[in-house]
Amino acid sequence: MNWTLSVIIICVILALLFSWQEFARPDRRLLTWRLLAIWLALAALACIALPISYNGQVPVADQSNAVLLTEGFSKDSMPNNAQVFTTDKAIHKSYAKATLIGSPEELANRKPALKQVKILGYGLAADELKQLSGLTVSYTAPAAPAGIQSISWPGTLKTGDALNIQGTFKNNEAKPITLLLKGLNTSLDSVVLPANRTTAFQLGTLPKPTGRVVYQLLAFLGTDTLASENLPIQIKATKPVKVLMLNTSPDFETRFLKNWLSENGYAVAARAVISKDKISAEYVNIDKINLQRLSAGMLDKFDVVVGDLSALKSLSPAESATLWQQVTQKGLGVIIRADSSDKAASWLQRDFPVNTIAAKQQLSVPLILQNQKSKTAKLNIDPSYISYRNNTQTLVTDAQNHELAGTSLAGAGRLAFTTLNHTYTWLLNGNRQDYASLWSLLINKSARKPLPAQSWKIASDIPAVNESVEIMLQSANAPSNIKVNGENITTVQNSLVPYEWISTYIPKKQGWQTVNTNNTEPYWWYNGKNKDWKSLKFLQKTTLTKEFLKNQENKSSVTKQIQQTVKIEVPKIWFYLILLASCTFLWVERKFIS
Repeated sequence: MNWTLSVIIICVILALLFSWQEFARPDRRLLTWRLLAIWLALAALACIALPISYNGQVPVADQSNAVLLTEGFSKDSMPNNAQVFTTDKAIHKSYAKATLIGSPEELANRKPALKQVKILGYGLAADELKQLSGLTVSYTAPAAPAGIQSISWPGTLKTGDALNIQGTFKNNEAKPITLLLKGLNTSLDSVVLPANRTTAFQLGTLPKPTGRVVYQLLAFLGTDTLASENLPIQIKATKPVKVLMLNTSPDFETRFLKNWLSENGYAVAARAVISKDKISAEYVNIDKINLQRLSAGMLDKFDVVVGDLSALKSLSPAESATLWQQVTQKGLGVIIRADSSDKAASWLQRDFPVNTIAAKQQLSVPLILQNQKSKTAKLNIDPSYISYRNNTQTLVTDAQNHELAGTSLAGAGRLAFTTLNHTYTWLLNGNRQDYASLWSLLINKSARKPLPAQSWKIASDIPAVNESVEIMLQSANAPSNIKVNGENITTVQNSLVPYEWISTYIPKKQGWQTVNTNNTEPYWWYNGKNKDWKSLKFLQKTTLTKEFLKNQENKSSVTKQIQQTVKIEVPKIWFYLILLASCTFLWVERKFIS
């Protein structure tokens, strides 16, 4: 107080003294401005000497906010005035300011002192997000990590099926990256991915062994290995498919197909019409069956019917009705070979209208089979193509994308239709692989699929050691004595799907795992390491965290920033500027104007 009073008294005395001097000057020009400059200069001088402040509202250092660090976080995005936590020991080691906690549940237990959590990095898994229930959570996703962004492959194959792997890869490197598919220490397929781009890729092979096999997917940058991931596959030996062949008369296509089917373990019965009410019948790998007339009992013994359109259309009304019933209700498959028969409407061809173009002779072209990367050898084809429809699936095309074979659903069964009638020439030219690929594709797509008594499914996309796995069983009867790796587990019936039972299991080891009921055949799945498929796991956590925020009950509420009233000191710079401006004016006025 003494200092403040002294400064004020001195400044007032100086102001009066300087003002009296200005009044005493003979020159009265700009007198008012000179007096104003004097008083402003002295007032600014007093403010510089004294602490000038005012009462204002400022945010309180908010101890109710927390930051949870996960892998992939950026230090630049770290907010101020917040407590920092992490459940990752590696993050805690590299960022010592973060408090290490055992699980996100520890943050939820800090309520009501802790109300908001900001997640930085790639996010949390589903079970970790559930532990943050009751807290207001915010999240900004980082850029997607480099590596595999998506991938799909069939976990189970049958002998003779091709293994096809599809996905996308983000290459952040300035050089191309090579993806290599390996199996049994043999390089099977590869693809080169361009630099600085996210690219779709496809790899494939034709597995030879049966049983459980783990292929490897490797990513190389030059000689450096960027990633090595496991692709577990189960290859099951197929039960012989039973084929019924129907023809109006014997031909080369039928003869070569029958021989190929018999050589590859198929059970075949062939019927060809010789004359009215007289047929010829042949049997390979199957007991003799009366083929004179198609009946429900006879068709129950087969998985697929192969016939030319004329033979199928010439069936009696009773036989046609029986075939329709077996297809739509019992799941029997039919492969129809187009021929020169009239184009009258038929349920067999309803989904496959054929267009014929004018051509002087047959065309010799390579074919493109579904899920095959390379084209086949050239084949003579008729200039007839299937008009595509939305309810059909294309199986075979030529280079001009003309559909040559397709399939469609017919109730519980499937129909396959093809305009290819000279595939036997592949065998004559030694192209056995192309022939096998085509007919395996047609038969596998259309043959009757037996319904399993039990259906197992692992809900976890990428099972790993010490991470919970959700096991689902669909069964007509309530299961009992379910075991995982020989260990009994409990299940809970799905309240929405009464024939489904769910269990959670935490595997303790890497490799193949089994689950079964009583003495039934075990279901196998592969359990990887925690470090496997890192980029996919990061993307999965990011997606789950975003969905958690969308479903948060109070996601739209905004917590008001806590404020407090404090004395705020006025910056001295403003008073220095006023003093400088006033003194400058008085000097200029005395020097140049007076």
